[in-house]
Amino acid sequence: MKPMTIETIKDVSEGTFVSDVIEKSKEKIMIVDFWAPWCGPCKALTPILERQAFKKKEQLEVVKVNIDENQAIASQLRIQSIPAVFAFSDGQPVDGFMGAKSEPEVEKFFEALVSKFSKKIVSGLEEINNLLLEDRFEDAKIALEELIVSNPSPENYSLLIKSLIGLKDFDEVERIIVSLSPEVLKDNMIQAAVSSYELLKSSNVEDSKSEILDKIKKNPADLDAKMSYSKILLKENNFSECIDVLLGIFKEDREWKEGLAKKQLLSIFNHLGTDDELSKKGRRALTSLIFV
Repeated sequence: MKPMTIETIKDVSEGTFVSDVIEKSKEKIMIVDFWAPWCGPCKALTPILERQAFKKKEQLEVVKVNIDENQAIASQLRIQSIPAVFAFSDGQPVDGFMGAKSEPEVEKFFEALVSKFSKKIVSGLEEINNLLLEDRFEDAKIALEELIVSNPSPENYSLLIKSLIGLKDFDEVERIIVSLSPEVLKDNMIQAAVSSYELLKSSNVEDSKSEILDKIKKNPADLDAKMSYSKILLKENNFSECIDVLLGIFKEDREWKEGLAKKQLLSIFNHLGTDDELSKKGRRALTSLIFV
């Protein structure tokens, strides 16, 4: 897979307009930016379109047409001034605007388009999320790898990382993380997926479960053994008991190893997600201990 970055908007000509806009609009929303080199407002609008399109790369794509070089297209669409932006879906122009727009205005315009014309893509993502919820990680991985070829969005990469974590294919996760640009790695969804990976990767311990439990039995104050036990529980996906063990460590010594128990707890909560009931319960328990 290619490294993911905010790409420069593709130039489209009269010769490629049908394939690059009309045909592609049957798969995703296509935004066409009509501009000219001498147009100052066009130069201000283009980077705004790039940034906002990047956020919704899964659902839409922006291309640009130089009207000086492609007057026939501008004439057919009755463009009288630039910048002019047209949205195409299912082979037809469905919306647009003329003149300069602020970034919030462009963001609102894109959101309205996605809400109205992107049901097919949203349905596909829902299906992939369902596969992950059903632990069908291999099926999700295959679907996402196909999707990323045409839509390498942060959301798709984050879901791919989650599917690979489920398959315990940590080498491939590492390869994907290295391939992503620093800019993309700042995305919240990517950061959450990477945090989940780092959390689960750290769950390896040398001793067996029985050996660790024996250490705890002999010395209930052995926090190192309890931390090792929490990692084994994490590896088993026994998040409930893992959270209880870490809360116990925090209660005994919140500053132990620079607050390691709290850090692990927060990583687990982020991994589970804000809507997860275990995460909500664990956060409440941790908060109550902090303010005791």
